Amino acid sequence: MRRILWLVAGMCVPGLSATMNLLANPGFESGSSQWTLYVNKIASATTSTGTPAAAMTVGASAAHSGTQGAVVTVTGINGNNWDVQLQPPQTWKAEKGKVYHLTFWGKADASRKFAVAAARGPAGNYDYITGWDFGLSTGWKQYEVMYTSTATGIDSLRLNLYLGAEKGTYHFDDFVLDTVPSALPSVLTQPARGAWFTGQYRNLFKEMGYGDAAIDAKVDAAFSQLFLTGDTATERLFRLASEDTGIGFIHDVNGYVLTEGQSYGMMVALQMDRKDIFDRLWRFAKAHMQQTSGDRRGYFAWKVSTTPPYTPNDLNPAPDGEEYFVTSLLFAARRWGSGKGIFDYQGQADSLLGWMTKTKTSTMLPLIHPDRKQILFSPAQLDDPYSDPSYHLPAFYRAWDALATDRKGGLYAAMADTSWALLKRASHATTGLFPDYCTFDGAPKATGFNANSHKFSSDAHRVGSNMGFSWAWFMDDTGAMRLAKKELGFFASQADGYKAQYTLDGTADVAYGATSLLAANATAVLASDRASDWSFVDALWKTPTATGAYRYYNGMVQMLNLLHVSGKFKAWGSPGLAGSTGIRSAVGAASKFRVMQNGRDLRIEGKGTARLLDARGAVIETGESASGAITLKAPGSGLWIVDLGAAGTRKVVVP
Repeated sequence: MRRILWLVAGMCVPGLSATMNLLANPGFESGSSQWTLYVNKIASATTSTGTPAAAMTVGASAAHSGTQGAVVTVTGINGNNWDVQLQPPQTWKAEKGKVYHLTFWGKADASRKFAVAAARGPAGNYDYITGWDFGLSTGWKQYEVMYTSTATGIDSLRLNLYLGAEKGTYHFDDFVLDTVPSALPSVLTQPARGAWFTGQYRNLFKEMGYGDAAIDAKVDAAFSQLFLTGDTATERLFRLASEDTGIGFIHDVNGYVLTEGQSYGMMVALQMDRKDIFDRLWRFAKAHMQQTSGDRRGYFAWKVSTTPPYTPNDLNPAPDGEEYFVTSLLFAARRWGSGKGIFDYQGQADSLLGWMTKTKTSTMLPLIHPDRKQILFSPAQLDDPYSDPSYHLPAFYRAWDALATDRKGGLYAAMADTSWALLKRASHATTGLFPDYCTFDGAPKATGFNANSHKFSSDAHRVGSNMGFSWAWFMDDTGAMRLAKKELGFFASQADGYKAQYTLDGTADVAYGATSLLAANATAVLASDRASDWSFVDALWKTPTATGAYRYYNGMVQMLNLLHVSGKFKAWGSPGLAGSTGIRSAVGAASKFRVMQNGRDLRIEGKGTARLLDARGAVIETGESASGAITLKAPGSGLWIVDLGAAGTRKVVVP
């Protein structure tokens, strides 16, 4: 899809180093304990403009998250913003030369001015040092400041909120105070095994020295802005349907709902454990996007309007949407368990995979080319089918191979291998850049409807991310590291900052950057062992969540990659992941048996005999059933083989 890109204008917020929040009671869950509301009554003795007056309460109505938040009601002012101060707990010890980073959430009953001030404590006569001016709105928003301490000691530095400029009601919650590392790490080390097997999803922010509380705040702030509390005109993308029928959609800002946005939104909601949002997005997609008749039956119209009756603008599918639909449904079945009807997540994923591999018709190809074992750019291009490198998701295909009920004779595993082979061919020999569209052999594909399809443009931004997390999950092709490092090396070589679009030989076509590319490059670092590439992760941290007219693509790609880089994007149902409520299932070479894995317990559904072998082929256990269920138990961690006789064998990894 052709997109307009947006200039990256990020503020400089270096990474955080501490592993904990320095503030006591940062979310007011212990009431107002250790917080102080200072009101300067002395001011009224020298002026006649008014007497400063304010009160603080703590309660559930003020909570941004958790059960409580703080409300400061200012009823009298004297013209000085420092006359009313909300002072955080002062139990932490400042250190001279360290950089402190404060974030918090705030809103007000109307647009209100306030400030944050760095000031000394009692030992320094409460002297003001410096400050930052802000504006509150009626919706929750995250604020942040950064300051290098000039003093050492408890109460030698305060970061106070000045609320005395205007009468009104102010709400605050979720304060995080942490420190900034002085330098990027000197090494970048790859783990021994992929996250799919270990359950350890790397948190690159934490590896750099960022604190847990600050990382959570960063990710939560992006999600809140894009999905929950952001301004609808400039920030939020998720919308509830006007007719309130339990549906919701991702607004692409240009007046459409896209399958890309719906499926990305479902994946984000899944990873953030928001089943309510996930179900609303899926209900909309099923009701207003999936075709129920004709040659497109089972496919999703990739573009519909945002107002009832949600008229399709283009009935053809964009296969990347289907890919994310399938994967998010398979993961949802493992995280939350399947329900009934359209909320039978496993059944819906299996059904959609069936449509994606259906037989060619007079007007439509299957979304997965049966001979090439590749995802298409569009099934409507019967005479000249081709692909899109950013649609190739090796990690997703390996997840399908493990979690789908029907493995299609190993088709999905073959797709993962084919995708890595295609990416190696599509990568430019010098720059490592990928085209937006390509032939099945990886050559750039020029098209009449997209003048940039043969260049590195908006679609291709995602390739680095796809390579990074696919490698991090499975470590199944060492070429991934070579490809990722070559592309990142090119971007690092751009002296004046890398741009959003290039010819494949490295000539910039535009003068602006894009948040989508910046975010994807941070995830590509998962496939690197070059210490200088930490700068790409640092750049993602420093970049505010996308706003404005171009926030749809930039913001959704940024959100997905914040999840990847923070270790919060997980393959639910993978054998190494604790907390999956569902089970991992797959069929063997024939459909006579189905192997269901839940930890070390292996349940084989089907009539007959099954044997559990070790990696050398020695028989560990044999089971037989005439009724259709055999249970075998792996004796420990490692690779085990289930021998299903004529139905073939199945390799099982037990963490």
